[in-house]
Amino acid sequence: MKFYQLYFFVLKFIVLLQVVMIAAGFEVEHSPLFAFIDMLFKLSLGLFLGIYFWVFTPKGIDWEDGIIVSIGGFLILLDIHFEPLVGIYELRDKTLAKLFSLKNG
Repeated sequence: MKFYQLYFFVLKFIVLLQVVMIAAGFEVEHSPLFAFIDMLFKLSLGLFLGIYFWVFTPKGIDWEDGIIVSIGGFLILLDIHFEPLVGIYELRDKTLAKLFSLKNG
């Protein structure tokens, strides 16, 4: 399996995971897991659109249209909400603190 095929498989899995989380009634608004999945998807899609259409404008698309699509990709990057991701780091720090306090204490 080539790298780009694996990349698109991972993106499909991420979208499927988000749909399942929403359909199952998972509280997604403040969930660190959903924030991480959403950040990963937006980062992947934004970088792909931003870089690919800027550097390799496909045939049949004008150069100016490729620039507009790449700007759209970079705007997706600006839409990433980093505040819920701080909760992941706080959770990690609490877990590590408990782990080290159990080892030392």
